[in-house]
Amino acid sequence: MHTRPRCPGGSGFWAERVLINADHAAACPPGLDAVHAAALPVNGLTALQALERLDLSRGQRLLITNGGGATGALAIQLAAAKGIEVTATASAAAAERLLGLGAMEVVDYHGPNWPAKVRGGFDAALIIATGTADAALPLVRDGGRLCSLTSDAPAEERGITSWDLYVEPSAAQLAQLAEQAAAGTLKLAPVAPQNPLTDAM
Repeated sequence: MHTRPRCPGGSGFWAERVLINADHAAACPPGLDAVHAAALPVNGLTALQALERLDLSRGQRLLITNGGGATGALAIQLAAAKGIEVTATASAAAAERLLGLGAMEVVDYHGPNWPAKVRGGFDAALIIATGTADAALPLVRDGGRLCSLTSDAPAEERGITSWDLYVEPSAAQLAQLAEQAAAGTLKLAPVAPQNPLTDAM
């Protein structure tokens, strides 16, 4: 096995081959290339597991901060497919794309006071943008739920359940996401230009 030094910040490594548990992987179905499939183990599983924990039903309202990112865009699609009404924060440039993915409303987070532009009473909030959990909490109804992917879940109040979520490997969930992506019912973000391993120094 040929490996390169760890990525900056100690977040991983470059390698031609890696050894993983079989129950952490799923086959890449026909119609889904490996480069696009590579977005699913982290971004896809995180979005899916967060939504499962939030346990929302058709017609309920969900606020997603940073809906324009890879995880947020997948969460919007997965939630909208269940009939959940999604409001997302994102840049103005991303609004049209997110509305096309199923968001009911997109709020520009660049505004000086974006929470004031949002109708509160959300059943849940999914925090993907760092530093937005405290601003989102007042927008969640009493007894609602807040799931943070940025390790900054605020203290619980007004009966709101609040927690940090860390993704867990799941071959079954990964296979489900891959089939949806291959079928075109789950749209993946455009892929950045790829570099060969020899350029990873």
